[in-house]
Amino acid sequence: MVTFDINGAIVEFDEKLDNYNTVRKSFKIYAKRASEDFEKNCLENFKSKKLLSENGLKLGAEYIESGLKKAIETIVGFDIITIDLEIFKNSYCEKYLNYERQFNNLNKEVLLNNKSKKHNHKIFDIKPIVKKLSQYLYEDCFNIHYAVVDALIENNIDSISCYIDKSRKQKAKALFNNYKDGFITKPDEWKVVKQIIDLNPYKKDVYEFLVKEDGDFSQEIERLTSYLGYDISEHKNVLMDTYIKKIIKENSYDIESDKEKVEKYAKYIGCTDCSVYLARVEAIYTFENA
Repeated sequence: MVTFDINGAIVEFDEKLDNYNTVRKSFKIYAKRASEDFEKNCLENFKSKKLLSENGLKLGAEYIESGLKKAIETIVGFDIITIDLEIFKNSYCEKYLNYERQFNNLNKEVLLNNKSKKHNHKIFDIKPIVKKLSQYLYEDCFNIHYAVVDALIENNIDSISCYIDKSRKQKAKALFNNYKDGFITKPDEWKVVKQIIDLNPYKKDVYEFLVKEDGDFSQEIERLTSYLGYDISEHKNVLMDTYIKKIIKENSYDIESDKEKVEKYAKYIGCTDCSVYLARVEAIYTFENA
């Protein structure tokens, strides 16, 4: 059992949920790495729409194929040895893989059009196209984990939970909307937070809202988001930037007071890079007094 205390809401992940999270997180990491590598390779090697049109499908398919092999390794890790790559592709993957269709559509709409344009071979011409293709690839590589779970459950593996379905996502969204709009009474807030996370622990905006509104003094929210495969520290950095702009705008002209405020706010939201922001306040005062 993995347990987190989210400002009074005790959130627990049993063995089945923990196993699902491990699989999901693994494919999330792979999808991010694959899409970033794909984007880099395209920009370095296919410096025109023509080259991207001719090679983008094959390159994307190679990353997806590696993801499918990763899926077989995962399935075998659960002692299911009667599913090979061919069976997995044909029986479980079809509804989750869309890269080929999306590439072909984009190829017709964009890559094969305007070949005579003067700037067709400029690198900036293909950057947004490559970005879109890398997102398509990310989705396919990540979605493979759904097929993995389907295969495991169909083969009677009961040590992993199913992924979050549409109904649970909708209920979590509705609860969260009511929570942030102030329709939940104060004594019941922790119950609703627990219910939202139990329904859909992968709703990132919930954690961003909680950090902003309720803080993360114990850094339990950050520990939970890290466990789930999210980096909440980026959001905390945005909050720190916004807070510094706010106190500088107030013009207290008291550097020590402002530094104390920044330090307290950093502790409140669980920001571990407080020294960076204290140095920024000092730099702002130095610049203004120069």
